[in-house]
Parts: sequence; C-alpha cells; structure tokens
Amino acid sequence: MKRKISSVISILIIAVLSACGPAPTPTMSAADVQGTAIADAWIALTQTQAAIPTVTETPIPPTATITLTPLPLPTPFPTLVPATLPDTSATDHCNEPPPAEPKGDKVKIKFVNKSNGNVTLSFGMEQENEEKECGTYSFSFGRYEEPIVEVLAGCYWGYAWVDGKVPSTAKTINSLCVTDTSKTTSIWISPEVISFH
Repeated sequence: MKRKISSVISILIIAVLSACGPAPTPTMSAADVQGTAIADAWIALTQTQAAIPTVTETPIPPTATITLTPLPLPTPFPTLVPATLPDTSATDHCNEPPPAEPKGDKVKIKFVNKSNGNVTLSFGMEQENEEKECGTYSFSFGRYEEPIVEVLAGCYWGYAWVDGKVPSTAKTINSLCVTDTSKTTSIWISPEVISFH
C-alpha cells in the first residue's frame, strides 16, 4: 500500500509541476497568415508610392511651336469658265468590271506577251454595245505566255504594267476594235505598245 501511495503522490507532483510550466507557443491560422501577407504588400506599395518624387515645374520654358504661314500665291492667269459644266452624276460603266453574264456578242482574243516580263493588263471598252453593256477587263500574264480570252465585242483601249528587268508601261496607240466572232484575234504586248499582229 505504501507503494500505491507513493505512485499517486508522484503522479500528483508531476501534474502540479506540468500545470505550472510555461504557456505553449501560439500558432497562426491560414487566414491570419494570408491577412498578414496582404498587409505587408500594401505597406510596401505605399512606401514605394511615397518614394516617387512629385512633379515640379522646371525653370526652362517650353519649346515654341512653329506656325507655318502660307506664302502669297502669284496672281493667276485668268481662266475661262465653261458655259456648262459636264454632268458627272452618271457613272461610266465602261470603267467598271464587265457583266458576269453578258448578253452581247463575244469574241476571242489571243494575247501574246512579247514584253520580256510579267504583265498586268487593263483592257477596257471605249463605249457600250447594243445591249448597253460595257466594262474593263483585268488580266495577268507570265513572261512569253499566249493565253486566249473571251471578251465582249467592241473597240478597246489597253494599258499594261510590265515588271521585267527594265519595268515599263505599254499602251494602245489606236483603238483595238474586235468584232469578228468567227475568228481569234491576235494582240501583241511589247514593252511599250499594245497592238494587233
């Protein structure tokens, strides 16, 4: 029994001594850690903003801007005003693409590229046909190509941009009238001239 009492007393002494010991170290929750990190970031940001110097005016005046004033124009020569101005309200259909499904006669043309370069050709009708159709065709040909194309029958002007070793422009000197639907008409494109051959 003496042994029992001594073990109970030992347990009581240990319990009393452990109750009187130092308090445990407190731990922070995840929400507290996050809040502390955000507060630290705001402190760093406000300190950075406070360190930026304020804008102060400099004693140097701003650069003067140059204002250009137009020079007086020389006295122009008198010009004659036409009695009536041409009517520009009507659209010239000959400067637009040709109709997708033409009603008028069509002819075949064999373009022969003799320009020593690639050609971009504008080939436009000078006036409407009997069906009131008109238009400007656009073609591109490689060096020495001889394509056969089909266009509306009529009289044409031509203008070509040649991008060979020496770039040039070729154009028609006279109207190229192609109206025979039974044959293929040959038109040559040289470095400077577009003409029948």
